[in-house]
Amino acid sequence: MTTDSGKRARGRPRTGVREAVITSAQEVLTRSGVARLSTKEVATGAGVAESSIFYHFGDRMGLLQAVIQHHLQPLKDIVAERDRPGDRDLRADVRTLLEAFEEFFHHALPVLAAIGADADLRAVYQQRSQDLDLGPHRAIAVVIARLSRYAESDADLRPFALLLVGAAHQRALQRQLSPPSAQAELPSPAVLTETLLPAFP
Repeated sequence: MTTDSGKRARGRPRTGVREAVITSAQEVLTRSGVARLSTKEVATGAGVAESSIFYHFGDRMGLLQAVIQHHLQPLKDIVAERDRPGDRDLRADVRTLLEAFEEFFHHALPVLAAIGADADLRAVYQQRSQDLDLGPHRAIAVVIARLSRYAESDADLRPFALLLVGAAHQRALQRQLSPPSAQAELPSPAVLTETLLPAFP
């Protein structure tokens, strides 16, 4: 069954309830912000019963965290990749991380903005992040986990990781908020990679 205006048909989503709800929540956040992130709105967009959201995610904060985790998966996959003989390439890994972080931030920024704009959500997020050791500092850990194989065991990769993550964040932020002319002038991931490499310890 097809629907008008890009809306989904009611009924169990073919890709699964969790995936459909996460996608719908991302769309609502991107389009309308946290003010429209009601469970009813998300359920309607996902084509599921509203009770499914509470069953799978518990509450709005659980849903927002699930959206963030969904977009973190490509970064987790990069870190989990096993080397094959001859596959180690620092330049390629730096560029891959830059591009993956930019995509993560591009999708996560509306979620993070929603959390920051709601005092109740922000308090819950801070407490859960503390309990589960989550937050922006984990991005640094991801870079170190992937690139430590290229450095001496006593090398401090944190400054390099912060520069890489910051560059990816800035590109994502400008994609969302800057005019096209400013975006066109941004250094590409390839140029950023060449700029960052001399700073690698």
